[in-house]
Amino acid sequence: MATAESTLTLAHDAASALAANGWRPTLAAVHSGGIADVAADRVWSRGRLSAHVRLVVRCDSRSQRLVLPSLDVPAADRLPSYCLADDDPAQRRALASVIDPALIERLHATAYPHAIALTEAAHIDALPARARAAAVRDAAIDEAFASIDAVRRDLLQHDLDVVRDDLDIDRDFAAGAMLDAACRLELLHPIVITDAELWSLPEKKRHDWIRLERSSLVGHERQWVDVVEGQAFAAYAEALTRHVTASYRKRRFASGAASSRS
Repeated sequence: MATAESTLTLAHDAASALAANGWRPTLAAVHSGGIADVAADRVWSRGRLSAHVRLVVRCDSRSQRLVLPSLDVPAADRLPSYCLADDDPAQRRALASVIDPALIERLHATAYPHAIALTEAAHIDALPARARAAAVRDAAIDEAFASIDAVRRDLLQHDLDVVRDDLDIDRDFAAGAMLDAACRLELLHPIVITDAELWSLPEKKRHDWIRLERSSLVGHERQWVDVVEGQAFAAYAEALTRHVTASYRKRRFASGAASSRS
């Protein structure tokens, strides 16, 4: 039977494994969609451009197996992302509630030189998955998926609050801060750690970790979450860190201190 103590043990072990790989872990980090039992982050940068990689971890203790329907479709999985200058209709509307159209156009002109996103070089794919499954309805998995959009909303709201405060002080200063934000990409990596065994059907095969996918009923959006057995998380964290570091090293990004934005 699941206990709070076993869930806490999963969280502490995960935080220790991430710290050992150079991440800055935080226990019980609140976001608008719930709580990340463990949050962790690292920053990579190249000149003005920075990539802030955030791990959003949900720990789940249960006694029964977690059985998932397998998928046999290989895919590259880009990390979910957010930037203040994303050319998204809802985000434009949110910006328009705070600043005038001229500043918005200046922000997007900076963010999309030659019609290509300035942050494109900071986007990376996730650690390649060896096994995939369709996500079942499950509270821990549902919360992990929900955290993606929740953290995006929180990041946008944080930036809007900062812009609003800066505009109250000085318009030119606010404009400069916004242009700096156009060079900052936030990348999210949702993870569930469980002490349950992970099995896929119809193969009846056990996995150390598996990538779960959900596709939108309308449109072509596909989201994913990694589910990792607790005993395998240290090895997973090491492989994840090697992959992210190598991806940025190829693009001549340097690893730096975590961002001051929590």
